[in-house]
Amino acid sequence: MYIGNNNKYRSPMPEENCPPASSQNKDIETVYRLALNNPPTAEDFLSHIESGKQYPPGLDCVAASISVFKNKDDVLKQKKKIPVYKKNGYIAEGSIKYNTGVINESKTTSHVDWWVYRGQSVHQYFK
Repeated sequence: MYIGNNNKYRSPMPEENCPPASSQNKDIETVYRLALNNPPTAEDFLSHIESGKQYPPGLDCVAASISVFKNKDDVLKQKKKIPVYKKNGYIAEGSIKYNTGVINESKTTSHVDWWVYRGQSVHQYFK
């Protein structure tokens, strides 16, 4: 179940524990995101939920975030795995600003989940 009129985050959010309590506001100077446009557009920075993409069951909270990577090699691996990006994708480079949302960094990879605040347009921080 989602909170349809969530006033804090851009994407519809699961009702409980999302984003996780461990999430934080933080600047990250360089991150990478798969994009279909060059230069990237706002549509390249939608969550799976916002864009209507399918995702595995039980991952509602992750699907409400946008994925970025701190390591360029990790995003290159993802580009090779996902057919639409393999053929037509780009890698956008940019930064996360602490006031744009909260993040949760993976402890085992360079992956970062980023829950963007309502009213934020983050594609402007990428090229």
